[in-house]
Amino acid sequence: MHEPDWQGLSDARFEKHATILALVESLADEALSPNERKQLITEYCSRYEVTGRTIRNYVARYRHGGANAFLTPKIRTHSPRVHDTALSSAILELVTERPQRTVPMLRRLLATDPRFAPGIALISNRSIYRFLGEHGMTHTERHHRLADDGRMSFHRFQAARPLDLVQGDARDGIWLTTVAGTKKTYLFVWVDDYSRKILAGRYYFDEKLPRMEDTFKRLVLRWGIPRKVYLDNGSVYIAKQFAWVLAQLATAKLHHKPYQAYCKGKVEAVNKIIKYDFQAEAQRAGFTTLDELNSAFAAWVDLEYNVRIHSTTGEAPDARFVAAQGASDIRRVHDIAWFEALFLMRDTRTITKYGKIKLESNEYPVTCAPYGTVVEVRYDPFDLTRVFIFKNSACVETTSVSKLVSRTASLPEESKASPVEVSSRASSYFQTLREQHLRMLASPLSPVSYAKLILKDSP
Repeated sequence: MHEPDWQGLSDARFEKHATILALVESLADEALSPNERKQLITEYCSRYEVTGRTIRNYVARYRHGGANAFLTPKIRTHSPRVHDTALSSAILELVTERPQRTVPMLRRLLATDPRFAPGIALISNRSIYRFLGEHGMTHTERHHRLADDGRMSFHRFQAARPLDLVQGDARDGIWLTTVAGTKKTYLFVWVDDYSRKILAGRYYFDEKLPRMEDTFKRLVLRWGIPRKVYLDNGSVYIAKQFAWVLAQLATAKLHHKPYQAYCKGKVEAVNKIIKYDFQAEAQRAGFTTLDELNSAFAAWVDLEYNVRIHSTTGEAPDARFVAAQGASDIRRVHDIAWFEALFLMRDTRTITKYGKIKLESNEYPVTCAPYGTVVEVRYDPFDLTRVFIFKNSACVETTSVSKLVSRTASLPEESKASPVEVSSRASSYFQTLREQHLRMLASPLSPVSYAKLILKDSP
């Protein structure tokens, strides 16, 4: 099947796709209570003027084809109604036994029984929905059964395993007095929902997409590929580029209302700890570079936060994460070149009469096409010494810079701030942490290992 061109989507079509995808990935999350799921559907139907049947079709297409299902034409089929008496009795029995069972789940359960497998394969989901409605088993009526049975009470949510759900967020960092002046920093951080472990986090001088993606790459390479991520509606998190990356990694993206404790409570709690335990001291430690700030933060995460007993779980995040790893199926990246290529920025350039293209004032020779041709160029914003020329989603040429002006993408100017008094105690504290962290990383027992990753040629 031809893979849809995410980058070539119009803004209107991508916005519609992203809206549908956010809805179905949220509905597919088993952690939502029936009331939350019902409210989500009701609000969507009211806002976009669609019916519940349309949403059920969205969910069915997503389960069958994933994130790309809404970018390909829908093929309609017609199936007979439920006429088999034994099959209809089996369907009603399964729904009565557990009202939360969805139609796809009913189909999977019946497909395992040789008596019903041939018949259920000939019946469409729509026919099963109509059949359930005719027998008083609509979504609303099944929710009422749950409420009558006392199973609608709220509960504190927690992912079942490490990397089942990872929460990402950004926050304001500290001000750094550098040789170029005083600049504000921004932190991107990722937290494992199950263990409360900080999986990745770094400070930058801006909040642009490549910065967020840089921390996500570090998360995946060090710990594994998450099954789901929770993200807010910040511009970097809803970008086409990142949506495409998550689709390639088969990672679902969840969106929920602001201030909803189920989804944001843990990462907001971690951000509060970072603000008062780390940043309050780091602001007074006299850091002058991002490298100093990030090395201190990495040391604090590994030697302070991740080994501290969590008040809710009663375990240290590190210990809880490691203890449950054996019971979980954590996906790993085995092809670094393929993985790195996912995060290349994309743009188009026209080949000049001198056989070159220009990017960030740099010049690159191109031989795969004549001058005047518009080509797609992909590049690492942190390393502009070489770029990749793509055609029809395939790399046709790798070219190195012939005139170098900028090694990295330009950074925006930041506003000034009053300097903060430096504390010798804070400076000494982070210096000690960094030294201990370096000794830990040099130890053969270090948790960071890329030995199993396979290096291949660049894209």
